[in-house]
Amino acid sequence: MDELAQIMSEKGASVLLLQEPSVKAGHVYGLGPATRCFCVTEHPRSAVILLDSGLDALLLAELSGEDLVAVKIRNAWMECVVLSVYMSPNENHESVLRRLDFAVGQIGDTRVLVGGDFNAWACLWGSGRDSARGSEVALWAASRGLSLLNRVECGPTFIGGRGSSYIDLTWASADWWTNAFKWCMDFETSSDHGLITVQIVRDPDTPEESTSTCRFNTRKGNWKVYRAEVNNLLVDYTLEHSVVEGGLSATVGELERVLGQAAFSAIPVRKNARRRSAPWWTPELAALRQDMIQGLRKKQHCMDLPHRQHFKQQYSIARKLFKTEVRRSKRQSWRTLVTERLSQDPWSLPYRVLSKKIGPDGTVGSIRVNGVPAQTWEDAGRAYLSEVFPKDAPENDSAEDRRRRNQVERPLDTPDSPPWTRTEFKAATGSFGRYKAPGLDGIDMAMIKESTEEFQDALLLVYNRALELGEFPAQWKAASIKALLKSPDRDPGLSSSYRPISLLAVDGKLLERLMLNKLEPYLVPALHPNQYGCVKGRTTEDAITTLMTMVKGRREKQVMVIFYDIEGAFNAVWWPLVLSRLRDLMIPSNLYSLMVSYFSKRRADLLFRHGKVSTEVSRGCPQGSVLGAVIWNLVFSQLLCDLGVEDFSGVAYVDDLAVVVSADTAEGLSANATRCSGIVEDWCRRARLGVAAAKTQALVMKGKKNVRDSLTFAVGGELIQAGLTAKYLGVIIHRNKSLEPHVNLLQTKICRAVGLMRGVRGSSWGLQFSEAARYYKGVFLPTILYAAATWWAKPSKKIRDKVQSLQRAALIPLTKAYRTSATAALQVIAGIEPLDLVLDGRVAVSQLNWPQRTLAEVRPQLQAKMNAADNKVAKLGEVRSWVREEWQSRWDGGTTGRLAYAFFPSIRTRIESNWLQPGYAETQLMTGHGNFNARLHFFKRRDSRACSCGEPEETAEHVLRSCRMYNRIRRDCFGSEQYNEGLHHLVESREAYERFK
Repeated sequence: MDELAQIMSEKGASVLLLQEPSVKAGHVYGLGPATRCFCVTEHPRSAVILLDSGLDALLLAELSGEDLVAVKIRNAWMECVVLSVYMSPNENHESVLRRLDFAVGQIGDTRVLVGGDFNAWACLWGSGRDSARGSEVALWAASRGLSLLNRVECGPTFIGGRGSSYIDLTWASADWWTNAFKWCMDFETSSDHGLITVQIVRDPDTPEESTSTCRFNTRKGNWKVYRAEVNNLLVDYTLEHSVVEGGLSATVGELERVLGQAAFSAIPVRKNARRRSAPWWTPELAALRQDMIQGLRKKQHCMDLPHRQHFKQQYSIARKLFKTEVRRSKRQSWRTLVTERLSQDPWSLPYRVLSKKIGPDGTVGSIRVNGVPAQTWEDAGRAYLSEVFPKDAPENDSAEDRRRRNQVERPLDTPDSPPWTRTEFKAATGSFGRYKAPGLDGIDMAMIKESTEEFQDALLLVYNRALELGEFPAQWKAASIKALLKSPDRDPGLSSSYRPISLLAVDGKLLERLMLNKLEPYLVPALHPNQYGCVKGRTTEDAITTLMTMVKGRREKQVMVIFYDIEGAFNAVWWPLVLSRLRDLMIPSNLYSLMVSYFSKRRADLLFRHGKVSTEVSRGCPQGSVLGAVIWNLVFSQLLCDLGVEDFSGVAYVDDLAVVVSADTAEGLSANATRCSGIVEDWCRRARLGVAAAKTQALVMKGKKNVRDSLTFAVGGELIQAGLTAKYLGVIIHRNKSLEPHVNLLQTKICRAVGLMRGVRGSSWGLQFSEAARYYKGVFLPTILYAAATWWAKPSKKIRDKVQSLQRAALIPLTKAYRTSATAALQVIAGIEPLDLVLDGRVAVSQLNWPQRTLAEVRPQLQAKMNAADNKVAKLGEVRSWVREEWQSRWDGGTTGRLAYAFFPSIRTRIESNWLQPGYAETQLMTGHGNFNARLHFFKRRDSRACSCGEPEETAEHVLRSCRMYNRIRRDCFGSEQYNEGLHHLVESREAYERFK
């Protein structure tokens, strides 16, 4: 695959049809992480690989199988279906041919291109005879009106040990335009099959169309030229003229054209990334590949058996040398990339590759429509949008709904809000980052911020005119929808597996920010005290702490927590209910009119690369908007109030709802839980939402074991049984308050951080220790410490040991240590505190800074030290001091890592030695675990413990102090052939450590 990747790059290939591919977990290795692999089985014999990110591609799953893959593709001027086919020479071909015939028949009028390894012989395509399979394939192609593209003069497509044959065939529909194809074949790889290239030539009569949004690379903008061009284009602009001529939307269109035209003059346009040559490819590899191909051709064309064996051996040597050099070049290229790029920016390309942040773009084309995979992008898009953005249905309104709908359409009789000032505009602009993703107009925030004062004044006038007229411009209500697969384990055939992100025009989002700043004095007091998420100063830890405090405070004998899942919360909430809540707050009249306009005639466009599907939006708070989450909080607060009236305590983090239910008996608890669920369902009906019973979880936190195991209650007509654990805001809560389930979750989460450190630091290459340690502090530690003050409560010794084993997994690649090294030694060598003590310290710091979000208790000894301190700074110092003292005590009394103890008896001294950079060789000598015969013999990796100098044991200390093999080195470094001083002297200063290295 490595050579194939380079060939595809050289040819600029867009699509690759593979037979008998090497596929793992649905991906073909060696072609790059951004390629998309289409196959339908775990071990396919056919696959289609999309190499060009500028193409739309749709897997026709119902037409595909192990030996046949059908994919519909399109670009700006062409649409067709490509089929990759494999017919095994050792199996009956009739089933594959029937499936192929069915697939071509189902495709209908769409043009097709069929390519594959048919293992069929026919004179029609150059074979010396007609086999039964060949005759059937030829007859089938003729019956389907397919034209053969193979050119016999190019020679056989397969040359193996037993001869040559024409078995790799390419067919196309007869209705392609004249001279549509250029077909050629050559043996450019080490395979016995030739590489077939089919170039589709554009029809000059077909117009090129594209619906993709133009994106500007504002990181490379010439802002001086940009501002000058903006001023030139504003010369003839007047707000009053625009409003009179075409309304506020026309005015917005004019201003957007000003920025767009100025951007084309001064800012480069982002283009689809072209497939570039592999960074590890070198002229030397090209020469070796040429030698390998020449050897292959000599072997293929030699008919004399003795000479053929000679050429075969030569080819085998050349192929092995090429493969070896490819692996060496790839390895060296990666190491160079890591060292050069990550030293400058730790979050650059290598980090994104290792973190799997680079991959093929997701697509909703895999969605099933009525249980059947979508046949077109438009079908998939319409099915997705209809489910994600459900329509409002006034015909189903109750009398109360009709009253509310009529009420919200009437103006509000309150004083108007004053126009926005330049100061407010500047503050709102400053709240956005420069590179917010643009909407359909392609304008990003950098273009607003870098525009001239004259333009910003004109935009502010538009905002104030919108406030005056109560009109939110139509362009700013149109969203470009980006559908993101929520997680790799989700079913891509379900619409609910994708999260819709609304990319809105940034100038519209700026208006939303101005509106929110005026609304906040009314919104914040209206929120329920137990609402968290998108509320300033409130975090997930606050929500978890509040929930568990409620549980602890209940005096009843039975207490249960129910975790509800609100279906489609953001996208389906009823607009009249939102506006009704705003009316209750008596917000300014003109601001209310603007909100009414905001929640009317919205549109969502799901863009493909070469097409789009649009839908009218009549419900929901747009995800990605400024107002969305805050408006949702306002509406959701009513549910918490309804629950409180019935003596149920609820906690909400945006749309995650947890409710505490209690009673003195199991029957009463079940009845109360059902009643609570009825309140939630009733509110959801009023808001046009639903409760996902299948995702609702419950834990009986207080009560007898039989109640905890068997209690049930009703949600939406379904019985829900209380469980053992539940995941809430990223923390696994166990009904018995066990920490093990959450630690097990952390074990899964840290794999990315550990893999990251392994990928950037090898035994003899990679980042320096201090550079790699950034990933420990910036990726690994935050994962472990998240919400620690809520779950790190009374850990047992088993849990402490397990947490340290998680740390060990990260410290091994960080210190380049052998896997058998003691955890205690690795912690000291790295100068990193034991993770369980770090968690203890985190709880103490949280208790000091945020007591309201701390559930866990501070260790008694530490609490006493903190109480004795005079002020907050001193208390924080006591926390750091206690962690080190506890670590030192543990290190002094430990039984493992004793050789490392000889190097670093003092923890304080090690931490202060910030110039110490543990490496592969140094860590072996400090731990005693490494390439030493005595240690390897212990693990049965050596036959003898003896040293090559003749001593009976080769240990790290022997090598350091007295091994005759290193006499010269010791003499040069220490002035003596024997080293009899304490090992701690080797690392007590920068100069000593350099000699030691």
